[in-house]
Amino acid sequence: ISMGFLNDNDKDRIVEFVKFVRDELGLKVTPTIKLLNGRGELKTTAHYNYSNPEKVIKVNSKNRHIVDIMRSIAHEMVHHLQYEQGRLDGPKPPDIGGEIEDEANSKAGQFIKLYSKMDSTIYDE
Repeated sequence: ISMGFLNDNDKDRIVEFVKFVRDELGLKVTPTIKLLNGRGELKTTAHYNYSNPEKVIKVNSKNRHIVDIMRSIAHEMVHHLQYEQGRLDGPKPPDIGGEIEDEANSKAGQFIKLYSKMDSTIYDE
């Protein structure tokens, strides 16, 4: 995880959250996660290109609450699980709606709720 502009407490919380989501999803491989200080080349707040041999999740983290950054990470990690399950092999799924995107949104929300029971500080800002 590269995130030089975040404070150490936020870095630690994100690392713990990533481990939590990885274990909940039962991922075979944990993708590299890059937190960006601004959108850079991203068209959206987060991006995961599963067709790349190197699995990298990029998340714009500038001026965003930690809970929102975590939700974006979890969303993209669900897409990585879908990739591992071979469910992203067909045509590119729609960005809005549809089974793939709906699952990523709902699971990300569930992971935030579950994790906040262990660390309620994710809502503090």
